Amino acid sequence: MAFASSSNSKKRKVADEGRTFKEKWTENYFFIEQNSTAVCLICIDTVACFKEYNLKRHYDTRHAATHNKFVGQDRQEEINKLKKKLTGQQMLFRKVKSDSDMILRASYVVCHKIAKKSKPFTDGEFVKDCIKGVVDVICPEKGKEVDKLSLSRWTVARRIDEMSDDIVNSLKEDGSKFNFFSIAVDESTDVTDTAQLAIFIRGVNSDFVITEELLSVQSMKDTTTGQDIYEEVKSAFSRFSLKWENLSGIVTDGAPAMKGKNSGLVARIKTELANRQINPDDVTVFHCIIHQENLCVKVLQFKDVMSTVVSCINFIKARGLNHRQFRQFLEDMDADQEDLLYFTEVRWLSRGKMLKRFFELKDEVSNFMDTRGKPVPELQDPKWLTDFAFLVDITAHLNELNTKLQKREQVIHELYSHIKSFQNKLRLAYSATQWQCMPLPKRSPSSR
Repeated sequence: MAFASSSNSKKRKVADEGRTFKEKWTENYFFIEQNSTAVCLICIDTVACFKEYNLKRHYDTRHAATHNKFVGQDRQEEINKLKKKLTGQQMLFRKVKSDSDMILRASYVVCHKIAKKSKPFTDGEFVKDCIKGVVDVICPEKGKEVDKLSLSRWTVARRIDEMSDDIVNSLKEDGSKFNFFSIAVDESTDVTDTAQLAIFIRGVNSDFVITEELLSVQSMKDTTTGQDIYEEVKSAFSRFSLKWENLSGIVTDGAPAMKGKNSGLVARIKTELANRQINPDDVTVFHCIIHQENLCVKVLQFKDVMSTVVSCINFIKARGLNHRQFRQFLEDMDADQEDLLYFTEVRWLSRGKMLKRFFELKDEVSNFMDTRGKPVPELQDPKWLTDFAFLVDITAHLNELNTKLQKREQVIHELYSHIKSFQNKLRLAYSATQWQCMPLPKRSPSSR
Protein backbone atom coordinates (compact mmCIF):
# COMPACT_ATOMS: atom_id res chain seq x y z
CA MET A 1 0.00 0.00 0.00
CA ALA A 2 2.88 2.35 0.77
CA PHE A 3 4.32 1.64 -2.70
CA ALA A 4 1.00 2.34 -4.37
CA SER A 5 0.56 5.67 -2.60
CA SER A 6 4.07 6.80 -3.52
CA SER A 7 3.56 5.88 -7.20
CA ASN A 8 0.33 7.90 -7.35
CA SER A 9 1.83 10.96 -5.66
CA LYS A 10 2.35 14.03 -7.86
CA LYS A 11 5.88 14.43 -9.22
CA ARG A 12 7.74 17.53 -8.20
CA LYS A 13 8.40 20.01 -11.02
CA VAL A 14 11.56 22.10 -11.29
CA ALA A 15 9.45 25.20 -12.00
CA ASP A 16 7.76 24.78 -8.63
CA GLU A 17 11.03 24.80 -6.71
CA GLY A 18 11.49 28.56 -7.04
CA ARG A 19 15.16 28.30 -8.07
CA THR A 20 16.95 31.58 -8.84
CA PHE A 21 20.23 32.35 -10.57
CA LYS A 22 23.06 33.35 -8.23
CA GLU A 23 25.53 36.03 -9.24
CA LYS A 24 28.53 34.03 -7.96
CA TRP A 25 27.93 31.41 -10.66
CA THR A 26 29.07 33.92 -13.30
CA GLU A 27 32.53 34.22 -11.74
CA ASN A 28 32.80 30.57 -10.77
CA TYR A 29 31.42 28.89 -13.92
CA PHE A 30 31.14 31.62 -16.63
CA PHE A 31 27.31 31.48 -16.75
CA ILE A 32 24.80 34.34 -16.99
CA GLU A 33 21.01 34.43 -16.91
CA GLN A 34 19.05 35.28 -20.06
CA ASN A 35 15.31 34.76 -20.59
CA SER A 36 15.06 32.58 -17.47
CA THR A 37 17.83 30.32 -18.80
CA ALA A 38 21.46 29.88 -17.76
CA VAL A 39 23.74 30.64 -20.74
CA CYS A 40 27.40 29.67 -20.88
CA LEU A 41 29.53 32.64 -21.95
CA ILE A 42 32.21 30.38 -23.42
CA CYS A 43 30.26 28.00 -25.70
CA ILE A 44 26.79 29.72 -25.67
CA ASP A 45 25.15 26.46 -24.52
CA THR A 46 22.16 26.72 -22.20
CA VAL A 47 21.16 24.96 -19.01
CA ALA A 48 17.45 25.17 -18.25
CA CYS A 49 17.64 24.33 -14.55
CA PHE A 50 19.24 26.75 -12.11
CA LYS A 51 21.18 24.12 -10.14
CA GLU A 52 24.78 24.71 -9.19
CA TYR A 53 25.60 21.03 -9.75
CA ASN A 54 24.51 21.23 -13.41
CA LEU A 55 26.47 24.41 -14.08
CA LYS A 56 29.58 23.12 -12.27
CA ARG A 57 29.50 19.81 -14.18
CA HIS A 58 29.23 21.69 -17.50
CA TYR A 59 32.18 23.91 -16.63
CA ASP A 60 34.38 21.13 -15.23
CA THR A 61 33.85 18.77 -18.18
CA ARG A 62 34.20 21.35 -20.99
CA HIS A 63 36.04 24.52 -19.96
CA ALA A 64 37.97 23.96 -16.72
CA ALA A 65 41.13 22.96 -18.55
CA THR A 66 41.25 26.18 -20.57
CA HIS A 67 39.74 28.75 -18.19
CA ASN A 68 40.98 27.79 -14.74
CA LYS A 69 44.07 29.84 -15.54
CA PHE A 70 41.99 33.02 -15.25
CA VAL A 71 41.97 34.19 -11.65
CA GLY A 72 41.29 37.45 -9.87
CA GLN A 73 41.14 40.51 -12.12
CA ASP A 74 42.05 38.48 -15.21
CA ARG A 75 39.01 36.29 -14.68
CA GLN A 76 36.71 39.34 -14.38
CA GLU A 77 38.16 40.87 -17.56
CA GLU A 78 37.62 37.58 -19.42
CA ILE A 79 34.00 37.48 -18.24
CA ASN A 80 33.42 41.07 -19.44
CA LYS A 81 35.05 40.24 -22.78
CA LEU A 82 32.83 37.17 -23.26
CA LYS A 83 29.72 39.17 -22.29
CA LYS A 84 30.53 41.83 -24.88
CA LYS A 85 31.12 39.17 -27.52
CA LEU A 86 27.78 37.48 -26.76
CA THR A 87 25.92 40.81 -26.88
CA GLY A 88 27.52 41.61 -30.27
CA GLN A 89 26.44 38.26 -31.71
CA GLN A 90 22.89 38.73 -30.46
CA MET A 91 22.73 42.26 -31.86
CA LEU A 92 23.94 40.96 -35.22
CA PHE A 93 21.13 38.42 -35.37
CA ARG A 94 18.62 41.07 -34.34
CA LYS A 95 19.92 43.46 -37.02
CA VAL A 96 19.65 40.79 -39.72
CA LYS A 97 16.11 40.03 -38.62
CA SER A 98 15.25 43.73 -38.43
CA ASP A 99 16.65 44.40 -41.92
CA SER A 100 14.69 41.46 -43.29
CA ASP A 101 11.50 42.76 -41.71
CA MET A 102 12.10 46.25 -43.12
CA ILE A 103 12.69 44.89 -46.64
CA LEU A 104 9.52 42.82 -46.42
CA ARG A 105 7.55 45.81 -45.14
CA ALA A 106 8.91 48.00 -47.96
CA SER A 107 7.78 45.38 -50.47
CA TYR A 108 4.24 45.52 -49.08
CA VAL A 109 4.25 49.33 -49.15
CA VAL A 110 5.12 49.39 -52.85
CA CYS A 111 2.54 46.70 -53.64
CA HIS A 112 -0.10 48.69 -51.75
CA LYS A 113 0.68 51.78 -53.82
CA ILE A 114 0.48 49.77 -57.06
CA ALA A 115 -2.89 48.32 -56.08
CA LYS A 116 -4.25 51.68 -54.90
CA LYS A 117 -3.39 53.37 -58.21
CA SER A 118 -4.59 50.35 -60.28
CA LYS A 119 -1.19 50.02 -61.95
CA PRO A 120 0.00 46.80 -63.71
CA PHE A 121 1.78 44.26 -61.52
CA THR A 122 4.79 44.45 -63.84
CA ASP A 123 5.41 48.02 -62.65
CA GLY A 124 6.98 46.57 -59.51
CA GLU A 125 10.31 45.98 -61.26
CA PHE A 126 10.24 49.51 -62.68
CA VAL A 127 9.62 50.94 -59.20
CA LYS A 128 12.53 48.87 -57.87
CA ASP A 129 14.84 50.27 -60.57
CA CYS A 130 13.75 53.80 -59.62
CA ILE A 131 14.43 53.15 -55.93
CA LYS A 132 17.81 51.62 -56.76
CA GLY A 133 18.80 54.66 -58.82
CA VAL A 134 17.83 57.08 -56.04
CA VAL A 135 19.57 55.03 -53.33
CA ASP A 136 22.78 54.77 -55.37
CA VAL A 137 22.93 58.56 -55.43
CA ILE A 138 21.75 59.43 -51.90
CA CYS A 139 22.94 56.51 -49.74
CA PRO A 140 24.99 53.96 -51.70
CA GLU A 141 25.58 51.88 -48.57
CA LYS A 142 21.90 50.81 -48.69
CA GLY A 143 22.18 49.44 -52.22
CA LYS A 144 22.45 45.81 -51.07
CA GLU A 145 19.17 46.09 -49.13
CA VAL A 146 17.39 47.43 -52.22
CA ASP A 147 18.72 44.50 -54.26
CA LYS A 148 17.01 42.14 -51.80
CA LEU A 149 13.65 43.87 -52.40
CA SER A 150 11.43 41.42 -54.28
CA LEU A 151 8.98 43.15 -56.64
CA SER A 152 8.48 40.71 -59.50
CA ARG A 153 4.99 40.59 -60.96
CA TRP A 154 4.26 37.28 -59.20
CA THR A 155 5.43 38.71 -55.88
CA VAL A 156 3.34 41.86 -56.36
CA ALA A 157 0.27 39.77 -57.22
CA ARG A 158 0.81 37.56 -54.15
CA ARG A 159 1.33 40.55 -51.83
CA ILE A 160 -1.84 42.24 -53.10
CA ASP A 161 -3.82 39.01 -52.62
CA GLU A 162 -2.50 38.73 -49.06
CA MET A 163 -3.45 42.34 -48.28
CA SER A 164 -6.89 41.76 -49.80
CA ASP A 165 -7.42 38.66 -47.68
CA ASP A 166 -6.28 40.55 -44.59
CA ILE A 167 -8.80 43.34 -45.28
CA VAL A 168 -11.57 40.78 -45.78
CA ASN A 169 -10.68 38.99 -42.54
CA SER A 170 -10.55 42.28 -40.65
CA LEU A 171 -13.96 43.23 -42.01
CA LYS A 172 -15.35 39.84 -41.01
CA GLU A 173 -14.00 40.28 -37.48
CA ASP A 174 -15.29 43.86 -37.21
CA GLY A 175 -18.65 42.99 -38.79
CA SER A 176 -19.36 40.29 -36.23
CA LYS A 177 -18.93 42.92 -33.46
CA PHE A 178 -21.19 45.62 -34.95
CA ASN A 179 -24.06 46.70 -32.73
CA PHE A 180 -25.54 48.72 -35.59
CA PHE A 181 -24.59 49.17 -39.23
CA SER A 182 -25.96 50.72 -42.39
CA ILE A 183 -25.26 49.97 -46.04
CA ALA A 184 -25.09 52.07 -49.21
CA VAL A 185 -25.74 50.26 -52.48
CA ASP A 186 -24.94 51.57 -55.96
CA GLU A 187 -25.05 49.80 -59.30
CA SER A 188 -23.24 51.07 -62.39
CA THR A 189 -21.95 49.71 -65.70
CA ASP A 190 -18.24 49.66 -66.53
CA VAL A 191 -16.57 50.10 -69.93
CA THR A 192 -17.12 46.42 -70.78
CA ASP A 193 -20.90 46.76 -70.22
CA THR A 194 -20.69 44.62 -67.08
CA ALA A 195 -22.88 45.77 -64.20
CA GLN A 196 -20.86 46.35 -61.02
CA LEU A 197 -22.69 46.43 -57.70
CA ALA A 198 -20.81 48.34 -54.99
CA ILE A 199 -21.84 47.79 -51.37
CA PHE A 200 -20.47 50.18 -48.74
CA ILE A 201 -20.86 49.69 -45.00
CA ARG A 202 -20.62 51.88 -41.93
CA GLY A 203 -20.85 50.18 -38.56
CA VAL A 204 -20.30 50.95 -34.89
CA ASN A 205 -19.38 48.53 -32.10
CA SER A 206 -19.95 48.66 -28.35
CA ASP A 207 -16.82 50.83 -27.90
CA PHE A 208 -18.23 53.43 -30.34
CA VAL A 209 -15.50 52.66 -32.88
CA ILE A 210 -16.84 53.51 -36.34
CA THR A 211 -15.79 51.42 -39.35
CA GLU A 212 -16.45 52.77 -42.85
CA GLU A 213 -15.34 50.58 -45.74
CA LEU A 214 -16.17 49.25 -49.18
CA LEU A 215 -17.73 45.92 -48.26
CA SER A 216 -17.90 44.26 -51.66
CA VAL A 217 -17.97 44.83 -55.43
CA GLN A 218 -20.06 42.22 -57.22
CA SER A 219 -19.97 41.71 -60.99
CA MET A 220 -23.45 41.04 -62.36
CA LYS A 221 -23.17 39.39 -65.78
CA ASP A 222 -26.89 38.97 -66.46
CA THR A 223 -29.91 41.00 -65.35
CA THR A 224 -29.86 43.62 -62.60
CA THR A 225 -33.37 43.32 -61.20
CA GLY A 226 -34.30 43.96 -57.59
CA GLN A 227 -34.12 40.22 -56.91
CA ASP A 228 -30.61 39.97 -58.40
CA ILE A 229 -29.34 42.89 -56.32
CA TYR A 230 -31.00 41.51 -53.19
CA GLU A 231 -29.30 38.12 -53.67
CA GLU A 232 -25.90 39.82 -53.95
CA VAL A 233 -26.52 41.86 -50.80
CA LYS A 234 -27.70 38.77 -48.93
CA SER A 235 -24.58 36.89 -50.06
CA ALA A 236 -22.37 39.73 -48.77
CA PHE A 237 -24.15 39.65 -45.40
CA SER A 238 -23.50 35.93 -45.10
CA ARG A 239 -19.86 36.19 -46.19
CA PHE A 240 -19.01 38.91 -43.67
CA SER A 241 -21.07 37.51 -40.75
CA LEU A 242 -23.39 40.53 -40.61
CA LYS A 243 -26.52 40.13 -38.50
CA TRP A 244 -29.82 41.25 -40.04
CA GLU A 245 -31.14 42.45 -36.69
CA ASN A 246 -28.29 45.00 -36.49
CA LEU A 247 -29.17 46.62 -39.83
CA SER A 248 -30.27 50.20 -39.13
CA GLY A 249 -30.17 52.02 -42.49
CA ILE A 250 -30.14 51.59 -46.26
CA VAL A 251 -28.98 54.18 -48.79
CA THR A 252 -29.75 53.72 -52.49
CA ASP A 253 -30.24 55.76 -55.64
CA GLY A 254 -33.69 56.28 -57.16
CA ALA A 255 -33.62 53.39 -59.66
CA PRO A 256 -36.72 51.12 -59.71
CA ALA A 257 -34.53 48.07 -58.98
CA MET A 258 -33.52 49.77 -55.73
CA LYS A 259 -36.66 51.65 -54.65
CA GLY A 260 -39.39 49.58 -56.29
CA LYS A 261 -42.41 49.35 -53.99
CA ASN A 262 -43.00 45.61 -54.44
CA SER A 263 -39.90 44.07 -56.04
CA GLY A 264 -37.09 46.56 -55.37
CA LEU A 265 -34.11 45.93 -53.14
CA VAL A 266 -35.54 47.87 -50.21
CA ALA A 267 -38.88 46.04 -50.38
CA ARG A 268 -37.15 42.64 -50.45
CA ILE A 269 -34.88 43.54 -47.52
CA LYS A 270 -37.90 44.61 -45.49
CA THR A 271 -39.62 41.32 -46.35
CA GLU A 272 -36.52 39.44 -45.19
CA LEU A 273 -36.55 41.36 -41.90
CA ALA A 274 -40.25 40.63 -41.38
CA ASN A 275 -39.63 36.91 -42.00
CA ARG A 276 -36.95 37.01 -39.29
CA GLN A 277 -39.39 38.59 -36.81
CA ILE A 278 -37.59 41.97 -37.05
CA ASN A 279 -39.59 45.18 -37.35
CA PRO A 280 -38.85 46.60 -40.85
CA ASP A 281 -39.81 50.10 -39.71
CA ASP A 282 -36.69 50.19 -37.52
CA VAL A 283 -34.60 50.43 -40.71
CA THR A 284 -34.28 53.97 -42.10
CA VAL A 285 -34.18 54.24 -45.89
CA PHE A 286 -32.41 57.16 -47.56
CA HIS A 287 -32.24 58.29 -51.15
CA CYS A 288 -28.55 59.07 -51.72
CA ILE A 289 -28.16 62.79 -51.01
CA ILE A 290 -25.36 63.10 -53.58
CA HIS A 291 -27.58 61.62 -56.29
CA GLN A 292 -30.31 64.07 -55.35
CA GLU A 293 -27.91 66.97 -55.68
CA ASN A 294 -26.71 65.68 -59.06
CA LEU A 295 -30.27 65.35 -60.33
CA CYS A 296 -30.99 68.92 -59.29
CA VAL A 297 -27.90 70.09 -61.17
CA LYS A 298 -29.33 68.65 -64.39
CA VAL A 299 -32.11 71.23 -64.22
CA LEU A 300 -29.43 73.82 -65.06
CA GLN A 301 -29.47 73.06 -68.77
CA PHE A 302 -28.44 76.46 -70.23
CA LYS A 303 -28.60 74.84 -73.65
CA ASP A 304 -27.77 78.07 -75.49
CA VAL A 305 -24.49 78.30 -73.57
CA MET A 306 -23.61 74.60 -73.47
CA SER A 307 -24.34 73.95 -77.15
CA THR A 308 -22.07 76.81 -78.26
CA VAL A 309 -19.22 75.83 -75.92
CA VAL A 310 -19.40 72.11 -76.76
CA SER A 311 -19.55 72.74 -80.53
CA CYS A 312 -16.44 74.95 -80.34
CA ILE A 313 -14.52 72.38 -78.32
CA ASN A 314 -15.54 69.55 -80.66
CA PHE A 315 -14.49 71.56 -83.73
CA ILE A 316 -11.07 72.19 -82.21
CA LYS A 317 -10.31 68.87 -80.54
CA ALA A 318 -12.08 66.38 -82.78
CA ARG A 319 -9.74 67.10 -85.70
CA GLY A 320 -6.05 66.45 -85.17
CA LEU A 321 -4.86 69.33 -87.41
CA ASN A 322 -7.14 71.88 -85.73
CA HIS A 323 -6.07 70.65 -82.31
CA ARG A 324 -2.35 70.93 -83.08
CA GLN A 325 -2.75 74.37 -84.61
CA PHE A 326 -4.86 75.56 -81.69
CA ARG A 327 -2.25 74.47 -79.16
CA GLN A 328 0.44 76.19 -81.17
CA PHE A 329 -1.78 79.27 -81.35
CA LEU A 330 -2.10 79.30 -77.52
CA GLU A 331 1.66 78.97 -77.19
CA ASP A 332 2.24 81.88 -79.59
CA MET A 333 -0.31 83.99 -77.70
CA ASP A 334 1.40 83.14 -74.40
CA ALA A 335 -1.95 82.01 -72.95
CA ASP A 336 -2.29 80.94 -69.32
CA GLN A 337 -3.66 77.52 -70.33
CA GLU A 338 -2.30 75.00 -72.80
CA ASP A 339 -5.48 73.33 -74.05
CA LEU A 340 -9.25 72.94 -73.71
CA LEU A 341 -10.98 70.15 -71.80
CA TYR A 342 -13.63 67.73 -73.01
CA PHE A 343 -17.03 67.55 -71.34
CA THR A 344 -18.09 64.09 -70.10
CA GLU A 345 -21.72 63.80 -69.01
CA VAL A 346 -21.22 60.90 -66.58
CA ARG A 347 -18.43 62.66 -64.66
CA TRP A 348 -20.01 65.11 -62.29
CA LEU A 349 -17.10 67.52 -62.01
CA SER A 350 -16.44 67.57 -65.75
CA ARG A 351 -18.89 70.33 -66.69
CA GLY A 352 -17.54 72.89 -64.23
CA LYS A 353 -13.89 72.27 -65.12
CA MET A 354 -14.60 72.41 -68.85
CA LEU A 355 -16.58 75.66 -68.60
CA LYS A 356 -13.95 77.33 -66.42
CA ARG A 357 -11.15 76.43 -68.84
CA PHE A 358 -13.17 77.64 -71.85
CA PHE A 359 -14.00 80.93 -70.11
CA GLU A 360 -10.30 81.54 -69.42
CA LEU A 361 -9.54 80.98 -73.12
CA LYS A 362 -12.65 82.60 -74.63
CA ASP A 363 -10.72 85.39 -76.39
CA GLU A 364 -8.17 82.96 -77.86
CA VAL A 365 -10.96 80.60 -78.97
CA SER A 366 -12.83 83.49 -80.63
CA ASN A 367 -9.71 84.59 -82.55
CA PHE A 368 -8.87 81.03 -83.59
CA MET A 369 -12.41 80.34 -84.82
CA ASP A 370 -12.34 83.57 -86.85
CA THR A 371 -9.12 82.46 -88.56
CA ARG A 372 -10.80 79.16 -89.51
CA GLY A 373 -13.81 80.88 -91.04
CA LYS A 374 -16.07 79.69 -88.20
CA PRO A 375 -16.87 82.89 -86.30
CA VAL A 376 -18.76 82.54 -83.03
CA PRO A 377 -20.89 85.70 -82.58
CA GLU A 378 -21.98 84.57 -79.09
CA LEU A 379 -18.45 85.20 -77.82
CA GLN A 380 -18.98 88.90 -78.56
CA ASP A 381 -22.53 89.10 -77.18
CA PRO A 382 -22.58 90.70 -73.68
CA LYS A 383 -25.87 89.01 -72.71
CA TRP A 384 -24.59 85.57 -73.72
CA LEU A 385 -21.31 86.20 -71.92
CA THR A 386 -23.25 87.14 -68.78
CA ASP A 387 -25.12 83.83 -68.87
CA PHE A 388 -21.84 82.06 -69.58
CA ALA A 389 -20.10 83.71 -66.60
CA PHE A 390 -23.03 82.81 -64.33
CA LEU A 391 -22.91 79.17 -65.45
CA VAL A 392 -19.14 79.05 -64.82
CA ASP A 393 -19.60 80.39 -61.28
CA ILE A 394 -22.56 78.21 -60.33
CA THR A 395 -20.95 74.99 -61.63
CA ALA A 396 -17.75 75.84 -59.75
CA HIS A 397 -19.77 76.16 -56.53
CA LEU A 398 -21.60 72.92 -57.32
CA ASN A 399 -18.28 71.14 -57.87
CA GLU A 400 -17.09 72.40 -54.49
CA LEU A 401 -20.31 71.10 -52.91
CA ASN A 402 -19.88 67.75 -54.66
CA THR A 403 -16.36 67.42 -53.31
CA LYS A 404 -17.55 68.13 -49.76
CA LEU A 405 -20.35 65.57 -50.04
CA GLN A 406 -17.99 62.83 -51.19
CA LYS A 407 -15.54 63.11 -48.27
CA ARG A 408 -15.16 60.07 -46.04
CA GLU A 409 -16.38 59.62 -42.48
CA GLN A 410 -19.36 61.97 -42.65
CA VAL A 411 -22.80 61.31 -41.25
CA ILE A 412 -26.14 62.39 -42.67
CA HIS A 413 -26.48 65.58 -40.63
CA GLU A 414 -23.10 66.82 -41.94
CA LEU A 415 -24.15 66.20 -45.54
CA TYR A 416 -27.47 67.93 -44.86
CA SER A 417 -25.57 70.87 -43.37
CA HIS A 418 -23.49 71.20 -46.57
CA ILE A 419 -26.65 71.28 -48.68
CA LYS A 420 -28.44 73.83 -46.45
CA SER A 421 -25.43 76.15 -46.27
CA PHE A 422 -25.14 76.01 -50.07
CA GLN A 423 -28.83 76.91 -50.43
CA ASN A 424 -28.46 79.81 -48.00
CA LYS A 425 -25.48 81.14 -49.95
CA LEU A 426 -27.54 81.04 -53.14
CA ARG A 427 -30.36 82.97 -51.47
CA LEU A 428 -27.96 85.59 -50.15
CA ALA A 429 -26.33 85.93 -53.57
CA TYR A 430 -29.76 86.30 -55.21
CA SER A 431 -30.87 88.90 -52.65
CA ALA A 432 -27.66 90.89 -53.17
CA THR A 433 -28.16 90.79 -56.94
CA GLN A 434 -31.76 91.97 -56.63
CA TRP A 435 -30.70 94.82 -54.34
CA GLN A 436 -27.96 95.95 -56.73
CA CYS A 437 -30.37 95.88 -59.67
CA MET A 438 -33.09 97.83 -57.83
CA PRO A 439 -33.50 101.39 -59.28
CA LEU A 440 -32.82 104.27 -56.94
CA PRO A 441 -35.99 105.99 -55.66
CA LYS A 442 -36.77 109.34 -57.23
CA ARG A 443 -36.64 112.28 -54.87
CA SER A 444 -39.61 114.61 -54.75
CA PRO A 445 -39.14 118.31 -55.68
CA SER A 446 -39.90 119.30 -52.10
CA SER A 447 -36.94 117.25 -50.82
CA ARG A 448 -34.48 118.99 -53.06
